[in-house]
Amino acid sequence: MRLHLLSVPHTVTTPAWSHCAFTQKVRRFSPMLRPFGFHVTHYGVAGSSSGADVDVVLMDQDEHQHLLGHGYAHGTALYGNDAQDGSDLYRQWNLYARDELKERVAPGDVILLPFGHAHAAAIRGLPVLAAGAGAIESGIGYFDTLLPWRVYESFAVRHAVMAKEGRYGVSLESSRLEWVIPNYYDVDEWPAQTVIEPDAPVVFLGRLTEGKGLPIVLEVARSRPDVPFLVAGQGEIEAYGPLPANVTYLGSLGPERAAVLGGARAIIAPSRYIEPFGGAVVEAALCGTPAITSDFGCFAETVQHGITGLRCQTVRQFAAAVDGVLGLSRARVAKRARKLYAMENVGRLYADAFAVAADRLASGSFPSAGW
Repeated sequence: MRLHLLSVPHTVTTPAWSHCAFTQKVRRFSPMLRPFGFHVTHYGVAGSSSGADVDVVLMDQDEHQHLLGHGYAHGTALYGNDAQDGSDLYRQWNLYARDELKERVAPGDVILLPFGHAHAAAIRGLPVLAAGAGAIESGIGYFDTLLPWRVYESFAVRHAVMAKEGRYGVSLESSRLEWVIPNYYDVDEWPAQTVIEPDAPVVFLGRLTEGKGLPIVLEVARSRPDVPFLVAGQGEIEAYGPLPANVTYLGSLGPERAAVLGGARAIIAPSRYIEPFGGAVVEAALCGTPAITSDFGCFAETVQHGITGLRCQTVRQFAAAVDGVLGLSRARVAKRARKLYAMENVGRLYADAFAVAADRLASGSFPSAGW
């Protein structure tokens, strides 16, 4: 099967954009699927390192930055602020992508949309979709979906989307195809550390927002002045007032965060919304670092309570967990994460899903009606 992978329009598919989980899923996708016999064409910005069989350059970096309205050095600004599907950048990117897809996609091929509605203009009404090609949202970590063929990154997000759509079951006669396949990682990028320093910190890594639970992290830090805390991520830390003396703000971290996560006592993620996947917690687990998290959303899948971390409901529980995680086996944390999220293992799940899609395409066209 030939796969056509659209990249995230406001980023470049390189390790430098590691702040964007969707971009990194695009970056790792081709190296994951090619060993299973898939031919992958990546559509993106010049300078991408996608590992695909073919890289289609939609625009050079000068045009990309011009349409972005700024350079690639964001500092602490949120990359997500550039995810505007009605912007000049998105409109032009999708025009270029649409022209290339018209030339390159054939019946039996599948177009992959890793960013949902961001790519709608590139494929809506594309003639080949009525002539035997298909399209799949290939890693849904959001709640506003586009296509009837979908891969969700957790059961938490699938169930939330189904409830939002008023669906409480699935008919086998439906034209829908839906799978749950977790995010995937090159485990060599996340060295496991089974021994840490006695004064190892608790780390928060994520957007500096109420939804990510940063105020809870600071409250826990104030209750545990004997333990160092590190906070890293994009946003305005000044908005949360003076930091406790035991809290250090590291700014926004790129690929170097593997060393920070690996040397931590725990990662803390007290998110207040339904986390679709919570990638930082899995990255920490790959390094052997246990998690202290909320008790809902994706954490019910990624964190085994009392084994690979502790899921909490109150500030008192979060504070107690700072010591409670010390009794957990870091080797066991890393072993489970590597089994579940290594690219070679997750790739088999995608291969199985695409085999089902291929059978469906052989028997009829992609169901474009309704979107």
